[in-house]
Amino acid sequence: MRSEGTTTAKTATRIRGVEIHPLPADRRLAIGAARTGHRRTPLHYLVTADVTTARRIMAMSPDTFSLTAFIAVSVARAAAEHPTVHAYRDWRGRLVTHHHVDVMVPVQTQTEPGHRIVPHVVTDADLGDVVEVSTQLLSTNDSPAYGIERLCDRLPGLTRVPGLLRAMYTVQDRSVRLRQRTGTVAVTTTGMRNVGETFGIAMPALMPLQVTVGSVCSAPHRTSNIIEQHEILNLTLTFDHYVVEETEAAAFATRLCDTIEHAEALQAHIAKKRPSQPPVPAPAPEPAPEPETTSPTPRPAR
Repeated sequence: MRSEGTTTAKTATRIRGVEIHPLPADRRLAIGAARTGHRRTPLHYLVTADVTTARRIMAMSPDTFSLTAFIAVSVARAAAEHPTVHAYRDWRGRLVTHHHVDVMVPVQTQTEPGHRIVPHVVTDADLGDVVEVSTQLLSTNDSPAYGIERLCDRLPGLTRVPGLLRAMYTVQDRSVRLRQRTGTVAVTTTGMRNVGETFGIAMPALMPLQVTVGSVCSAPHRTSNIIEQHEILNLTLTFDHYVVEETEAAAFATRLCDTIEHAEALQAHIAKKRPSQPPVPAPAPEPAPEPETTSPTPRPAR
């Protein structure tokens, strides 16, 4: 029996129950894209790249850089040298390769219902500038969706028709004309920071080549008998194993790491901003010496 001086502890009451809400339209779109990608056999490569040089250039430059934009341009540069890694099959099973590289980057935008993920396509990313691509990704935060996403925004009931999204994404996957508008490479980020060494595994979707950006962690690195802390970026490369062989995927992964570690995209931006020196004028040719004229000697008179 409790004494009068003791007080009873108040326990918080919780109402048990469940809530049922309709599945958001953007998640239905993601499910449709994932079902379309089931016909591919994924080939995953987990690689690491040293981004110390790139991060130093970004910190010292007055321009606004985005790490996602830098990775997207670097991936496009490496894919342009290995076009097979982002090739795909058309309706007849033929292999289609592009001479250009368009990269799709999911960007979080603000809409009336709230925040949502909208794909943004960077056209000719292999020739693009990092600052220009960064500006595109930042300005896309307030831009509306397009393509299938815009159609579903106008007619939200389409996402609930059984099999319709899968058929739409199948057409988009095999059509060469639509591929030129949607891209062949996807660069996505996990958004994980200060969590150690973390990789992200992407499920096969519409893009033949998918690059998932993981976390950036510090690791000791030895340079000329000096141990320094370098920043290491974790990447996951996902290929279509029906199209890409292991040797081609390994060559692309090696080239991508070299492009990122040497910050080739940033170096190209710096070289473009550097004022070009005027050409040195060629020295004027020296005048040719005049021929010596000798007066004829007079003959003696007879």
